[in-house]
Amino acid sequence: MTPRRAIILLTAALAGLPAAARAEPVHDIVFVGARAIDPETGLDGIRNIAVNGDRVVAVVETPLRGKRTIDARGLVAAPGFIDLHSHATTLDAARYQVKDGVTTRLELEIGTWPVSAWYAAKQGQELLNYGTSVGHTPVRYYVQKGEGATGLAALRDPMEKFGAPEAGQPISDAASARLLQLLEQGVSEGAIGIGSGTQYAAGISHKEMLGVTRVAVNTQSCLFTHIRHGSLVEPDSTLEAVQENIANAAITGACVHIAHINSMAMSDAPMMAALIRDARARGVDVSTETYPWGGSVDAIRSHFFDPGWEKRWGVSVGDLQSRVSGKRLTQAEFDALRSGTSDDGVIMHMNSEATLAALLSDPTVIVASDGGRIEGPNGHPRSAGSFARVLGHYVRETKALTLNEAICKMTLMPAQRLQNFVPAMARKGRLQPGADADIVLFDPATVGTKATYGDAAHMSDGFRYVMVNGVLVVDGGVLVEGVRPGRPVASRIKP
Repeated sequence: MTPRRAIILLTAALAGLPAAARAEPVHDIVFVGARAIDPETGLDGIRNIAVNGDRVVAVVETPLRGKRTIDARGLVAAPGFIDLHSHATTLDAARYQVKDGVTTRLELEIGTWPVSAWYAAKQGQELLNYGTSVGHTPVRYYVQKGEGATGLAALRDPMEKFGAPEAGQPISDAASARLLQLLEQGVSEGAIGIGSGTQYAAGISHKEMLGVTRVAVNTQSCLFTHIRHGSLVEPDSTLEAVQENIANAAITGACVHIAHINSMAMSDAPMMAALIRDARARGVDVSTETYPWGGSVDAIRSHFFDPGWEKRWGVSVGDLQSRVSGKRLTQAEFDALRSGTSDDGVIMHMNSEATLAALLSDPTVIVASDGGRIEGPNGHPRSAGSFARVLGHYVRETKALTLNEAICKMTLMPAQRLQNFVPAMARKGRLQPGADADIVLFDPATVGTKATYGDAAHMSDGFRYVMVNGVLVVDGGVLVEGVRPGRPVASRIKP
């Protein structure tokens, strides 16, 4: 008997079996009747979705069988949201984020050092997928302190070193060479590129910044930067800082990502986004992001509020909201904080609705949160409700962008920004067979943020199911206790 004849006979025999014997496979979890949106393929339709283990295995119109079947009719199913800019580190903050649809949170703007220890400490402990860049500013501080135990111990929270005297000091050529070497080492340990809090370290020269940008080329990764200046006024304007990074990317051929253009360029942010868009059209590998809130977090005694700050930021004292009382400041209160020692944290309201809508509707701008720890009612609401705010306020209410556009900005676009040097990201930001089972299902009629200025510690509404690597972390709208399915997201060399 020929092989072809055998196949024909076997097929005929199977066709004659009872339906039960020819039953479809039973999947781990099946979502039935969801409006499935996959930004890569353009899918937007009612589908049944099957998950086996940590992967999506089917997105189809035909019936599917599951060990657990979830009725998802009336819900939107989308890839889990990817936050490129999160300073959140705690489990409590992760709970807020997962209720905001986030399945992957990445600390890329500032980064950390040492990288291998950061990844090792998180293994098996995280609710969300996690990753970091190697931090230019913390490594710089480490080198300045002589690379001893004192410098290393001080890096438990790299952001605390921004006010150190060393941040304002230039470094020698020898120290610069060592800095670049350690940055390359960080990427080899798994860091997702290089993070640079440039504005917070006035001692960083243009020459040093160009060298750091070259590390992104040498390591085939990317530079993520809090740019040098935030100001509407020249010299030392946002325009100059954006131009510096575009120039460095053009000179070196590096990938450069500019953090939170909304809080650096204020009313000029749409113009800066257009500048970046024009550079991209000419082959320069530069990108940016925005969070969907009009205020930034600052400290009155920082150099941001040196004389002339009103013109630089385009605001006045009445635009400053105390993070202690939740009230707008008077001039007398500002003066007292500036010269005193008490908590001087403020939220500075500098972006209009029109500015944010223009940024969110720009086809090249990614959505991120710049969120951090949840610090009570007067913290910044971006830490609890950035992605839900896009869906509820800017999609459903103001219609600044469509649902499909919003989902793309929160899933596929951040995944694509990283996937050339982070292979795992090619499986994220998609809802299709073979993709990681990072999935969100939400009610488009109710999704939205409950966090507000002055009352920030509220979880978002509308997310019924959130899955991380095939594990439900939100089930029926309720947080699932005791699960830690988050996995490391790292560069080509995994930690």
